[in-house]
Amino acid sequence: MACGICLPHCPTYLQSLNENESPRGRIALLRACAEGILPVSATLIAHIDHCLGCQACEAACPSGVPYGALLEDGRSLLLSDHPRGLQTRLYRALIQVTRAPRLIAYSYQLARLAATLKLLPFLGRRLGTALKDLPPRPLMRWRRPPLAKPGPADVSLFLGCTAGLDGEALDATIRILQALGQSVQIPPGQGCCGALAHHAGFTDIAAHLRRRNLGAFGHSTAPIIAIASGCTAALEKYDPTNEGTLPPVFDIHRFLVEKTAFERLTLAPLHQTLAVHEPCSLRNALKGGSYVYRLLERIPGARIVPSPNNGVCCGAAGDYFLREPRNAQRLGDAKAAALAQLRPDIVVSANIGCALHLSAALKRHRLSIPVVHPLVVLAQQLLPTPQPMLKCDHEDLSPH
Repeated sequence: MACGICLPHCPTYLQSLNENESPRGRIALLRACAEGILPVSATLIAHIDHCLGCQACEAACPSGVPYGALLEDGRSLLLSDHPRGLQTRLYRALIQVTRAPRLIAYSYQLARLAATLKLLPFLGRRLGTALKDLPPRPLMRWRRPPLAKPGPADVSLFLGCTAGLDGEALDATIRILQALGQSVQIPPGQGCCGALAHHAGFTDIAAHLRRRNLGAFGHSTAPIIAIASGCTAALEKYDPTNEGTLPPVFDIHRFLVEKTAFERLTLAPLHQTLAVHEPCSLRNALKGGSYVYRLLERIPGARIVPSPNNGVCCGAAGDYFLREPRNAQRLGDAKAAALAQLRPDIVVSANIGCALHLSAALKRHRLSIPVVHPLVVLAQQLLPTPQPMLKCDHEDLSPH
């Protein structure tokens, strides 16, 4: 199909009006390359690399063309047929860090420090540009929660590779689930979902991470709960193989709405405006943006509004803000400018990468609007206040 309905939904096409920067154009390029009609060149690779993988085109396509899968297969093909140079090797090394989740938080802190000290030549121009405005994130140290009741757990919590950066959201999730009588387990040995590696075409790294998670979660029947929408979308794509299969995977917001009596919780009033940013993975891949609104609307006095232009990617797009910082910043700045007009008290986002990227954009626009996970807001309003969660060591996040 080549109808072009996807064109007005593609952020890179809207910026350039170049057919090669559109979903239809990229499919044509990859097809010509796969059939040997078009040689692989730096220009062709650039057009493919510029894609955010936001899947807005896929959501708009009346024929259901699986653009996301085509893009991932195409990137893998280009890497196998045309190995890149130093920049790709550096990028692969960065992706490899996701194999050791506890290193992510420390790497983040070191990268921010290097950017703050203006060690940009050492980091490289692109990476330095991407890192210099990122917000600080406290290092979280926490222990696994005790089971609330004897017997098998009701849910398994997926940490992902950014647990050290999003510990506040994990604590909030556990508090809310336990307040609803859900017994929570955190299986050891789990790791990154593999989304970053898969999107980049590093299928060997993605396969290793998939095997690790199948080993960690495959022995349990408890549904898996993920708090980052990008992780949920990746876990849902795990195909059953001879390595095993995963139990049902839920985005936390959908799970709370569909599988618990969330309406029984008592929430304190909050007389503020909350702007809901809808990550592309939640909006386009999971089709689950409505659940966030349904949860937040339970808070008495809160005004819940969509963040402007939710249909357009914020520019984070997994690791895109590291690979293509100029394009990413243009998109992030457009979001910040729109939020400057709206002036919410809080921005909520269900994906840690989007939250960091939006925070950086708001900082560039000198706006002191916090960007937090929706469940952090909900947990803060939870009544009566639960006992504080025990905090967990980073050692517990490493594979066993």
